[in-house]
Amino acid sequence: MRNWAALPRDVLLDVFLRLGSRGVMRGAELACAPWRDVAVGEPALWRRVDMATVRLWSPGWRGMVRAAVDRGAGQCVAFAGPADDDSLLYLVDRAPCLKSLHLLDVSASSEVLNKAIKELPFLEDLEISPSYFSTPKFESVSQACPRLKTLILRLHMPFGYGSDKLAAVPIMWELRTLQLLDCELTTDGLKSILDSCPLLESLHITGSLIGSEMDEEVRGKCARVRNLTLPDYDPPGEAYDHDGYSDWYWYGM
Repeated sequence: MRNWAALPRDVLLDVFLRLGSRGVMRGAELACAPWRDVAVGEPALWRRVDMATVRLWSPGWRGMVRAAVDRGAGQCVAFAGPADDDSLLYLVDRAPCLKSLHLLDVSASSEVLNKAIKELPFLEDLEISPSYFSTPKFESVSQACPRLKTLILRLHMPFGYGSDKLAAVPIMWELRTLQLLDCELTTDGLKSILDSCPLLESLHITGSLIGSEMDEEVRGKCARVRNLTLPDYDPPGEAYDHDGYSDWYWYGM
């Protein structure tokens, strides 16, 4: 009978990398002491922490996130998974060299989100899909991370972006891919985004486009984007009226 505990270390590393972070922590490392020694003692295993299937209601998720980040010993360059205020601050403190951050189930406040991403100077790839308790702002993210190459924000309507709210967006010379999901955007806001991201190759926006129709200038800017998806246009007077709804409707439904 084969002694699986005696597998060479390099073979175990290859197997564990294929299993992924959650597979190792919830299964493989529990098999025997030698396997756990490899799982805990090899920072290379935790350079990319993928907990994309873990949610805020998953049992013990905070402990898993902290343990995975600790095992990376400062070498973690990519993280995907859930976050709240404490776990997000812990993550950026223990993994300051992050290049890719996908927050797929977030209850962190906007203040903590902004603070956290400002502490990640090497960040190139950012995705934030928050709960209804926090919603990022495009201008805040762009100011904190001007070197991003890929940015995906799920905004949750009724949060909209008009020209007045996008006036402070810096030029993002590195940004190639931008997705704004569930966004209520004015045509002036769209123009501001296109002006601020002159080298965009892919722009995907869902939700609704409101305000005046696009003029030739905006259409020309859109034509520069190789892959472009925009929401349907809502003429003035037909846009959804959010003023009649209280906060509990949007945050408690």
